[in-house]
Amino acid sequence: MGFTFLLFIAFLSVAHAISGPKVTSATVGRPVTITCRFDPYYSNHQKYWCRGYNRATCHVLVQTHGPMMKSHDGKIKISADNKNGQLTVQMDQLTTNDKGWYWCGIERHHLLDYLSPTELKVTEGQKLFPSDKERLRLFIILGIIFGTLAMMLLGLVILVIKKIRKHKDNDNREKESTIENSIPKSNSVLSKELAEGVTYATVTILPSDRPQEDAPTYDNVKPSNSQEAIKPSVIETPASEPMEYSTIVFKK
Repeated sequence: MGFTFLLFIAFLSVAHAISGPKVTSATVGRPVTITCRFDPYYSNHQKYWCRGYNRATCHVLVQTHGPMMKSHDGKIKISADNKNGQLTVQMDQLTTNDKGWYWCGIERHHLLDYLSPTELKVTEGQKLFPSDKERLRLFIILGIIFGTLAMMLLGLVILVIKKIRKHKDNDNREKESTIENSIPKSNSVLSKELAEGVTYATVTILPSDRPQEDAPTYDNVKPSNSQEAIKPSVIETPASEPMEYSTIVFKK
């Protein structure tokens, strides 16, 4: 009973001397600030920030020798406000390797130091938004890529259109060549008339084997005076020269 009471008193004295958060959460790549409160009675005592699972193995990372001190790698800063009893620790450029147990401590000569533990949890967060310079560079690269793709697509479309037109021109030339080959080259008038849609037909007249008897025969013979008197009037056909007809009958 007495030993438990002494432990309780010791815990109260430590808690009264210095205290801090039990758990601190942080994100990879971002800074974190941890604040511990201490009794101003210990304003003249040196304060420190150490890392370790228990106080016996706690390794001092940075300690106060004035208003502010930094760690060797510059990632940790510690400052003590002795008037208000506040110890501030700032850790920068956090990684997942920084997670673990840390302690705020007050150094006491020839006595056990006062320590207050806190567990630091570091998690992967959302990726940081790129700076304006990086964003501009990204936009330029994307613009070049999309511009190149657009030019390639436009060139492909033009090439396809040219091939289609060339194919049509070749078809038209073949059709014209077929029509020209079907028309004799020596007859230019016939070719022109065929192009204008003139159609020709061939009529063949077969001669008879022998002349028909008693068939009238026509000739350009000047009529006699008696025949001129009895010849009926004939309407002259317009011709290049006057034509007169006479009848000759062959008797048996």
